[in-house]
Amino acid sequence: MNKKKVTLLTAVLLSLACLFAGCQKTAPTTDGDEQAQTEETDGDGDFSVENISAGDTSYPLTITDGLGNEVTIEQEPQRIISLSPANTEILYALGAGERVKGRTDYCNYPQEASEVDSIGTYTSPNMELILSLEPEIVFASDYMDDAIRGQVEEAGAKVVVFSANSIASVKDAILQAGQILNLNETAAGITDSMDEQLKGIQETVSGAAPKSIFVDLGDYYSAGPGSLIDDMLQQIGAQNIVAETGKTWPQLSVESIIEKNPDLYFSLFTSPEELRQVPGLGELDCMKEENLLFLEGLSEEADMIQRPGPRVVDGVRLLAQKIYPELF
Repeated sequence: MNKKKVTLLTAVLLSLACLFAGCQKTAPTTDGDEQAQTEETDGDGDFSVENISAGDTSYPLTITDGLGNEVTIEQEPQRIISLSPANTEILYALGAGERVKGRTDYCNYPQEASEVDSIGTYTSPNMELILSLEPEIVFASDYMDDAIRGQVEEAGAKVVVFSANSIASVKDAILQAGQILNLNETAAGITDSMDEQLKGIQETVSGAAPKSIFVDLGDYYSAGPGSLIDDMLQQIGAQNIVAETGKTWPQLSVESIIEKNPDLYFSLFTSPEELRQVPGLGELDCMKEENLLFLEGLSEEADMIQRPGPRVVDGVRLLAQKIYPELF
């Protein structure tokens, strides 16, 4: 495998790995101006959307983030740094793009985000640049180094980690971001729209014969239980052939894939031409053109099914269209 392909594979796997963390099982609801609180779930962190109100946020506000850290925000944040593409998408969807003063190299959506200063990658951000931007709050991912987090907090900024690996927890992250930024009604509107769109997709595919699928992230790594992609497949009744492994990021052998004989093969890295040349694999029925689905791992379409942000339902629709083309 050449150096360019190794670099691309590494980026894809790292991007997907950032989706795995503890999250909520249920989405929060609101009722007028009444406050609602959701249950926390077991996991690596206790993610909690607390005291969500349809009105204005009251400060100081104390929340529990995706790593179970309790964070108190003294006033409505105006200077923000985003350390993940999904967080950046959430912030812009909320209409808080003008508050974003720093983003990562990978934050490429929406287009206007590219005009914001980049602080490097989410695993190795430029600490001096972050501090020079004087953020009040940093929205991070699980991959934020503890030492960097400590420096940010010592400089007076708050750090909030969103850790979503299901559609429900993506909605929770959006609602919590809205709460932190005093954009509660906008956040609720986004999640309500997501619910409506998802319901429409599910109604379209309801009654369809279940199809088994193997999602190849590159080098036969896949997305199993505890991953966003697995949850998306469950939402549309597709059978993930790696679910029984019990692993979030399992790597299957070619022999195992052949034995499981999936109805569809969905590649996010290796081209169809290369896959069909693999001895044994190329003989599977799913290697026929209509059953071998391919998206370039760092493409915009692939981002929709990898990033736990507002476009995740667009990703579900994309998967549904690929898996059940006869219904769309």
